Amino acid sequence: QSFSIAIMVPDINLMESAIGEAEGVFRTIRGLDIIEDNNFYVDKSDSIAERLINLLGTISAAAGAIGFITLVGAAIGLMNIMLVAVTERTKEVGLIKALGGKRNSIRAQFLFESTLISLMGAVIGIVLGVIIGNLVGSLMDTPFFIPWQIISIGIITCSAVGITAGLYPAMKASKLDPIVALRYE
Repeated sequence: QSFSIAIMVPDINLMESAIGEAEGVFRTIRGLDIIEDNNFYVDKSDSIAERLINLLGTISAAAGAIGFITLVGAAIGLMNIMLVAVTERTKEVGLIKALGGKRNSIRAQFLFESTLISLMGAVIGIVLGVIIGNLVGSLMDTPFFIPWQIISIGIITCSAVGITAGLYPAMKASKLDPIVALRYE
């Protein structure tokens, strides 16, 4: 005859002691002596859980790679936007420099703008992420959740992207010659 017994533990840390206890009870039922090997086997559901965890790790790695590629694309797009802004405002920069504006203040202005643009994107992404995540969570009967740690990481990352993407255009704007900039059409 073949029997199958299912045992569930409330805590994963109790798994090994539950297996030991089940083996002891089943050895007694099978009438096995202490020196005899088990004539039954214990199959844990860990293998299924381990496969799912590995699959989740692969999906997380792929999502991270896609996120990184998207972040690089956004940084390139932001840099292009800022370069266009520098080109369109060449006369303005020349006028500021002709009136005594410092390179640092011009650089800071363009860095501030690029960081502000990236933070606006961060706020939109955070709001949409919290709303969509909690909508999906409500379908699974989970409580409303705001991931503050992930939000702070997102804000720091977007600030770094804004500063990095705006650095070259800001340097370019601060190095403009006021005479050439004022003649620019």
